[in-house]
Amino acid sequence: MVGKEIVPLDERVWASIKRLGLSEYEVKAYMALIGIKNGTASEISNAAGIPISKIYETLKSLEKKGLVRVERERPMRYIPEHPQVAAEALRSSIENLVNMDLQAFVSSFAPIYEGEAPERPDIWIIRSEASLWRSVKDVMKRSNMQLSVAIPVMPPEIYQMLLSVSALLKEKRGLVKVIVGPQSTNKPVTRKLVNTAEVRVREITFGGGVINDASEVVLLLVTPGENAPKLAIYSTHVALAGIAQLYFDMLWEHSERIKP
Repeated sequence: MVGKEIVPLDERVWASIKRLGLSEYEVKAYMALIGIKNGTASEISNAAGIPISKIYETLKSLEKKGLVRVERERPMRYIPEHPQVAAEALRSSIENLVNMDLQAFVSSFAPIYEGEAPERPDIWIIRSEASLWRSVKDVMKRSNMQLSVAIPVMPPEIYQMLLSVSALLKEKRGLVKVIVGPQSTNKPVTRKLVNTAEVRVREITFGGGVINDASEVVLLLVTPGENAPKLAIYSTHVALAGIAQLYFDMLWEHSERIKP
Protein backbone atom coordinates (compact mmCIF):
# COMPACT_ATOMS: atom_id res chain seq x y z
CA MET A 1 0.00 0.00 0.00
CA VAL A 2 1.40 3.36 -1.05
CA GLY A 3 0.73 6.50 0.97
CA LYS A 4 1.92 10.03 1.23
CA GLU A 5 5.58 10.68 1.84
CA ILE A 6 6.12 11.50 5.49
CA VAL A 7 8.08 14.66 6.20
CA PRO A 8 10.75 14.04 8.89
CA LEU A 9 10.11 15.75 12.21
CA ASP A 10 12.60 18.30 13.47
CA GLU A 11 14.20 18.01 16.90
CA ARG A 12 11.83 20.47 18.61
CA VAL A 13 8.76 18.53 17.48
CA TRP A 14 10.33 15.24 18.58
CA ALA A 15 11.03 16.73 22.00
CA SER A 16 7.43 17.93 22.31
CA ILE A 17 5.99 14.57 21.29
CA LYS A 18 8.20 12.66 23.71
CA ARG A 19 6.92 14.85 26.54
CA LEU A 20 3.44 13.56 25.67
CA GLY A 21 4.58 10.04 26.55
CA LEU A 22 4.89 8.61 23.04
CA SER A 23 7.74 6.30 22.12
CA GLU A 24 9.69 6.57 18.86
CA TYR A 25 8.00 3.43 17.51
CA GLU A 26 4.56 4.83 18.39
CA VAL A 27 5.28 8.09 16.56
CA LYS A 28 6.61 6.26 13.50
CA ALA A 29 3.60 3.93 13.38
CA TYR A 30 1.11 6.81 13.73
CA MET A 31 2.91 8.84 11.04
CA ALA A 32 2.93 5.85 8.69
CA LEU A 33 -0.79 5.28 9.29
CA ILE A 34 -1.56 8.91 8.51
CA GLY A 35 0.20 8.38 5.19
CA ILE A 36 -1.47 5.10 4.19
CA LYS A 37 -4.84 5.92 5.89
CA ASN A 38 -5.32 2.34 7.15
CA GLY A 39 -3.39 -0.90 7.16
CA THR A 40 -2.63 -4.28 8.67
CA ALA A 41 0.15 -4.73 11.21
CA SER A 42 2.53 -6.01 8.54
CA GLU A 43 1.73 -3.11 6.20
CA ILE A 44 2.33 -0.60 8.97
CA SER A 45 5.54 -2.39 9.94
CA ASN A 46 6.83 -2.02 6.38
CA ALA A 47 5.67 1.57 5.99
CA ALA A 48 7.09 2.70 9.33
CA GLY A 49 10.27 0.65 9.32
CA ILE A 50 9.36 -0.99 12.62
CA PRO A 51 10.38 -4.64 13.27
CA ILE A 52 7.40 -6.97 13.03
CA SER A 53 8.30 -8.26 16.51
CA LYS A 54 7.56 -4.78 17.92
CA ILE A 55 4.65 -3.62 15.78
CA TYR A 56 1.83 -5.42 17.61
CA GLU A 57 2.65 -4.05 21.06
CA THR A 58 3.20 -0.61 19.47
CA LEU A 59 -0.22 -0.63 17.83
CA LYS A 60 -1.87 -1.95 21.00
CA SER A 61 -0.35 0.94 22.93
CA LEU A 62 -1.53 3.45 20.32
CA GLU A 63 -5.05 2.02 20.54
CA LYS A 64 -4.98 2.26 24.33
CA LYS A 65 -3.83 5.89 24.13
CA GLY A 66 -6.60 6.76 21.66
CA LEU A 67 -4.46 7.46 18.59
CA VAL A 68 -5.76 4.60 16.47
CA ARG A 69 -8.92 2.52 16.21
CA VAL A 70 -9.12 -1.09 15.11
CA GLU A 71 -11.35 -2.94 12.67
CA ARG A 72 -11.38 -6.41 14.18
CA GLU A 73 -11.54 -8.48 11.05
CA ARG A 74 -9.05 -11.00 9.66
CA PRO A 75 -6.47 -9.60 9.49
CA MET A 76 -7.14 -6.66 11.81
CA ARG A 77 -6.82 -3.26 10.20
CA TYR A 78 -5.72 -0.10 11.99
CA ILE A 79 -7.04 3.39 11.27
CA PRO A 80 -5.44 6.59 12.58
CA GLU A 81 -7.56 9.05 14.50
CA HIS A 82 -7.50 12.67 13.34
CA PRO A 83 -4.62 14.45 15.13
CA GLN A 84 -7.09 16.70 16.95
CA VAL A 85 -8.99 13.68 18.29
CA ALA A 86 -5.69 12.01 19.22
CA ALA A 87 -4.53 15.17 20.99
CA GLU A 88 -7.69 15.26 23.11
CA ALA A 89 -7.19 11.60 24.08
CA LEU A 90 -3.61 12.35 25.12
CA ARG A 91 -4.73 15.44 27.03
CA SER A 92 -7.29 13.42 28.99
CA SER A 93 -4.74 10.72 29.83
CA ILE A 94 -2.12 13.24 30.94
CA GLU A 95 -4.62 15.22 33.01
CA ASN A 96 -5.72 12.06 34.82
CA LEU A 97 -2.12 11.20 35.69
CA VAL A 98 -1.34 14.75 36.79
CA ASN A 99 -4.46 14.90 38.95
CA MET A 100 -3.49 11.67 40.69
CA ASP A 101 0.02 12.98 41.34
CA LEU A 102 -1.33 16.30 42.62
CA GLN A 103 -3.71 14.51 44.99
CA ALA A 104 -0.79 12.49 46.36
CA PHE A 105 1.22 15.72 46.74
CA VAL A 106 -1.54 17.51 48.65
CA SER A 107 -2.40 14.54 50.90
CA SER A 108 1.29 14.13 51.79
CA PHE A 109 2.21 17.76 52.51
CA ALA A 110 -1.01 19.53 53.56
CA PRO A 111 -1.15 17.87 57.02
CA ILE A 112 2.47 18.88 57.68
CA TYR A 113 1.79 22.48 56.58
CA GLU A 114 -1.32 22.64 58.76
CA GLY A 115 0.56 21.36 61.79
CA GLU A 116 -1.05 17.95 61.88
CA ALA A 117 0.69 14.61 62.03
CA PRO A 118 0.96 13.20 58.53
CA GLU A 119 -0.97 10.05 57.76
CA ARG A 120 1.06 7.01 58.76
CA PRO A 121 1.71 4.71 55.80
CA ASP A 122 0.37 1.18 56.07
CA ILE A 123 3.61 -0.77 55.71
CA TRP A 124 4.48 -4.19 57.11
CA ILE A 125 7.74 -6.14 57.04
CA ILE A 126 7.23 -9.86 56.39
CA ARG A 127 10.09 -12.02 57.62
CA SER A 128 9.04 -15.60 56.86
CA GLU A 129 9.06 -17.26 53.44
CA ALA A 130 5.66 -18.91 53.97
CA SER A 131 4.06 -15.62 55.00
CA LEU A 132 5.44 -13.63 52.10
CA TRP A 133 4.15 -16.12 49.53
CA ARG A 134 0.78 -16.09 51.27
CA SER A 135 0.76 -12.29 50.97
CA VAL A 136 1.59 -12.57 47.27
CA LYS A 137 -1.40 -14.87 46.73
CA ASP A 138 -3.69 -12.59 48.72
CA VAL A 139 -2.68 -9.53 46.69
CA MET A 140 -3.25 -11.48 43.46
CA LYS A 141 -6.72 -12.60 44.58
CA ARG A 142 -7.76 -9.06 45.47
CA SER A 143 -6.87 -7.61 42.06
CA ASN A 144 -9.86 -6.11 40.33
CA MET A 145 -8.77 -4.89 36.87
CA GLN A 146 -4.98 -4.73 36.79
CA LEU A 147 -2.22 -7.00 38.09
CA SER A 148 1.53 -6.51 37.61
CA VAL A 149 3.87 -9.34 38.57
CA ALA A 150 7.68 -9.46 38.39
CA ILE A 151 9.09 -12.61 39.97
CA PRO A 152 12.11 -14.41 38.48
CA VAL A 153 11.22 -17.86 39.88
CA MET A 154 7.76 -18.68 41.24
CA PRO A 155 6.74 -21.68 43.37
CA PRO A 156 4.14 -23.96 41.68
CA GLU A 157 1.29 -22.73 43.89
CA ILE A 158 2.00 -19.12 42.92
CA TYR A 159 1.94 -20.05 39.24
CA GLN A 160 -1.39 -21.82 39.69
CA MET A 161 -2.86 -18.84 41.52
CA LEU A 162 -1.60 -16.52 38.78
CA LEU A 163 -3.14 -18.72 36.07
CA SER A 164 -6.49 -18.62 37.86
CA VAL A 165 -6.46 -14.87 38.50
CA SER A 166 -5.30 -13.97 34.98
CA ALA A 167 -8.11 -16.07 33.48
CA LEU A 168 -10.68 -14.25 35.64
CA LEU A 169 -9.29 -10.81 34.79
CA LYS A 170 -9.25 -11.66 31.09
CA GLU A 171 -12.98 -12.38 31.28
CA LYS A 172 -13.48 -8.97 32.94
CA ARG A 173 -11.32 -7.29 30.25
CA GLY A 174 -8.70 -6.61 32.87
CA LEU A 175 -4.96 -6.49 32.31
CA VAL A 176 -2.32 -8.85 33.67
CA LYS A 177 1.37 -8.21 32.98
CA VAL A 178 3.97 -10.74 34.12
CA ILE A 179 7.77 -10.52 33.98
CA VAL A 180 9.61 -13.80 34.52
CA GLY A 181 13.30 -14.63 34.67
CA PRO A 182 15.10 -16.34 31.76
CA GLN A 183 15.10 -19.66 33.66
CA SER A 184 11.28 -19.69 33.60
CA THR A 185 10.81 -18.89 29.90
CA ASN A 186 10.23 -22.42 28.61
CA LYS A 187 8.36 -23.88 31.56
CA PRO A 188 5.01 -25.42 30.50
CA VAL A 189 3.16 -23.31 33.06
CA THR A 190 4.70 -20.15 31.58
CA ARG A 191 3.50 -21.21 28.14
CA LYS A 192 -0.02 -21.61 29.58
CA LEU A 193 0.17 -18.19 31.20
CA VAL A 194 0.82 -16.54 27.83
CA ASN A 195 -2.75 -17.44 26.82
CA THR A 196 -4.35 -15.25 29.50
CA ALA A 197 -1.70 -12.64 30.33
CA GLU A 198 0.97 -10.51 28.69
CA VAL A 199 4.27 -12.17 29.59
CA ARG A 200 7.79 -10.84 29.12
CA VAL A 201 11.22 -12.04 30.18
CA ARG A 202 14.25 -10.28 31.65
CA GLU A 203 16.80 -10.61 34.43
CA ILE A 204 15.37 -9.59 37.82
CA THR A 205 18.04 -9.29 40.48
CA PHE A 206 16.37 -7.63 43.45
CA GLY A 207 13.65 -10.24 44.08
CA GLY A 208 10.48 -8.98 42.44
CA GLY A 209 7.04 -7.84 43.43
CA VAL A 210 3.28 -7.93 42.88
CA ILE A 211 1.01 -4.88 42.45
CA ASN A 212 -2.77 -4.94 42.14
CA ASP A 213 -4.69 -1.99 40.71
CA ALA A 214 -1.75 0.30 41.61
CA SER A 215 -3.02 0.36 45.21
CA GLU A 216 -1.56 -2.67 47.01
CA VAL A 217 1.96 -4.05 46.70
CA VAL A 218 4.26 -6.80 47.95
CA LEU A 219 7.97 -6.24 47.33
CA LEU A 220 10.12 -9.38 47.54
CA LEU A 221 13.74 -8.91 48.59
CA VAL A 222 16.51 -11.41 47.86
CA THR A 223 19.77 -11.39 49.80
CA PRO A 224 22.86 -11.63 47.54
CA GLY A 225 23.88 -15.28 47.19
CA GLU A 226 20.36 -16.63 47.80
CA ASN A 227 17.84 -17.85 45.22
CA ALA A 228 14.56 -17.31 47.07
CA PRO A 229 13.19 -14.28 48.95
CA LYS A 230 13.13 -14.48 52.75
CA LEU A 231 11.96 -10.92 53.37
CA ALA A 232 9.12 -8.85 51.93
CA ILE A 233 7.49 -5.44 52.31
CA TYR A 234 3.70 -5.25 52.10
CA SER A 235 1.95 -1.91 51.74
CA THR A 236 -1.42 -0.38 50.90
CA HIS A 237 0.08 3.11 50.83
CA VAL A 238 -0.89 4.72 47.52
CA ALA A 239 2.41 6.55 47.01
CA LEU A 240 4.53 3.43 47.54
CA ALA A 241 2.28 1.35 45.30
CA GLY A 242 2.50 4.08 42.65
CA ILE A 243 6.29 4.14 42.79
CA ALA A 244 6.38 0.35 42.54
CA GLN A 245 4.10 0.51 39.50
CA LEU A 246 6.32 3.10 37.80
CA TYR A 247 9.37 0.92 38.38
CA PHE A 248 7.53 -2.14 37.05
CA ASP A 249 6.54 -0.19 33.93
CA MET A 250 10.19 0.74 33.36
CA LEU A 251 11.23 -2.92 33.64
CA TRP A 252 8.38 -3.87 31.31
CA GLU A 253 9.51 -1.47 28.60
CA HIS A 254 12.96 -3.09 28.62
CA SER A 255 11.79 -6.72 28.62
CA GLU A 256 11.40 -9.19 25.77
CA ARG A 257 7.90 -10.37 24.86
CA ILE A 258 7.09 -14.08 25.07
CA LYS A 259 4.78 -14.92 22.18
CA PRO A 260 1.82 -17.37 22.46
